[in-house]
Amino acid sequence: MKKILVILCCSILSGCQTPFLVFPGGSIGDIVSHTDNFAFAKQHKLMWLEVRPEAPYSVILRCTVFDGDIYVDAARARKWGSLIKEDPRVRIKLGTEIFRATAKEVQGEEVTDKFLKGRVVYRLEPNWPS
Repeated sequence: MKKILVILCCSILSGCQTPFLVFPGGSIGDIVSHTDNFAFAKQHKLMWLEVRPEAPYSVILRCTVFDGDIYVDAARARKWGSLIKEDPRVRIKLGTEIFRATAKEVQGEEVTDKFLKGRVVYRLEPNWPS
């Protein structure tokens, strides 16, 4: 009986549009707020990251802020990391607000040394390119 309940719960949760634990989700929502910087993001421990705008794929990540900029780090095998390489336009959800951002790969050791070795580090800059 327990196995059936676990399978049923996992089946229901996997159909959700938002990320759940280790399962990716779809769109994080429609209403987009505007900001010129992410300095306020340091008050958040977690954020939702949505990649591939035409077919949204979202994950929940820790919110890492240095000097007013948000950074995310992807293990090379992470699907969302490879999707950012294809299209750097992302959306992030901080609290209840959703923002557009552009992911820029960071090469400088002053930042990359703060993350695990072998990770690809991105700085999220407000808004999408014109």
